[in-house]
Amino acid sequence: MDTLGPSPFLWLEFDRDGAIDPTLTGKLAALLNQPDITDLVVMSHGWKNTKDDARTLYGTLWANACKKLAADKARRTVVAGVVWPAKAYRTNFDEQTLVTSGGGAQAAGGTVAEIRDIDDKVFDEVLADFEDLFGSDGTATVERARAAAKTLDETASLFLVRKGNKAIGYPGADTELKADAEPIALATEDANSAKVLMEGLVPPPTFNIESSVGKTQGLGDVVSGLISGPRAAVARFLNQLTYYEMKNRAGIVGEALTESVLSKLVLQRQIRLHLVGHSFGARLVSAAANKLAPVTKLEFFSLTLLQGAFSHNGFAKEIKPGLAGAFPDVVGKPTGPICVTHTHNDLACTLAYALASRLSRDIAKGIGDANDAFGAMGANGPQHLKAGQAVADDTDAVFAPKPGKVNTFLADKYIIKTATSDAHNNVANEEVGRLLATIVG
Repeated sequence: MDTLGPSPFLWLEFDRDGAIDPTLTGKLAALLNQPDITDLVVMSHGWKNTKDDARTLYGTLWANACKKLAADKARRTVVAGVVWPAKAYRTNFDEQTLVTSGGGAQAAGGTVAEIRDIDDKVFDEVLADFEDLFGSDGTATVERARAAAKTLDETASLFLVRKGNKAIGYPGADTELKADAEPIALATEDANSAKVLMEGLVPPPTFNIESSVGKTQGLGDVVSGLISGPRAAVARFLNQLTYYEMKNRAGIVGEALTESVLSKLVLQRQIRLHLVGHSFGARLVSAAANKLAPVTKLEFFSLTLLQGAFSHNGFAKEIKPGLAGAFPDVVGKPTGPICVTHTHNDLACTLAYALASRLSRDIAKGIGDANDAFGAMGANGPQHLKAGQAVADDTDAVFAPKPGKVNTFLADKYIIKTATSDAHNNVANEEVGRLLATIVG
């Protein structure tokens, strides 16, 4: 039997379509039906994670949680680690060079930087990553991408946009994915629309930063990248498709987790279920929770989202008349708490996510904040919930989650950039472990 610290452990490995070895459900049930087992913790990683990366994330987070759990509790808890094919999403081509209102174009080392196109090496890496992600559909798109990078004329742009639209497919009933896909679908209607879309991606985005976001990131009031050119446009378009596919894939795998595993468990005693997800993995476990119907002897107790890379409107029953979030049936399902960490320290959620969600380059002054229609759960916590559904924990990390509520934790003090990790990926530290122990314990 594999273990994660003192706890029995099982991998749940899914492919891109949500398929999983059906025998794993029986193996999981066998672990849960051992004497004295009381809880099941299911963890999901986010983007750019190998199985080894996932093992490190799960192992470190659970070890930190176990420091605060009673030893007996940890031994009586089964941990299941989700593995899904999550490829790299490049959060920002310009992350080493920013133009700010505070001093002009500055490279990471403080020297003056020049505006330039993506070099051949980086461009080839983008194409290779894309082809690896999308397979045969990706190969066809990459061929058009190389042509479009030489000249963004109407013919090359239209072929590329249509290939890209085919690669991402149809988003189904997911309102968040529909909003992402719509600008691409509209650009396939004629060559001029496709050219306009691609030309709009040539320059870097330039936007005003609200003081709360700008100060947290150490940026000026006006921020822009320094990457500009036809290769940059093509790379940004392919990166958008990668971002879309990762969100789509997370939803597919999340629903498969419920349909192929959780809903098929045959249990001999009452077991409490805890779903835990990081980044796009938070979207995955939210999709699983949204799909989950009552299962005999399985009590859905808690949902924990660590720097979730999906819309902060995801749990809303009504964002505006006639429009709900992607997962409107989650709130109210767990018998215990829903817990969400969020902080503007997280550059990936606060800025990169908000930019990737607006292919139209509709840059608002409050980009990334709670008023941004394209803001992320990991930046702002859940928005547009009904009165009384959410409660906020303070920045002193009291960690007293209330059952039946959406508990939001402003993580400015403990999800931070370190010498070895950016803030987005710093979610396995001791404070987060203590939060998870409070939830599970």
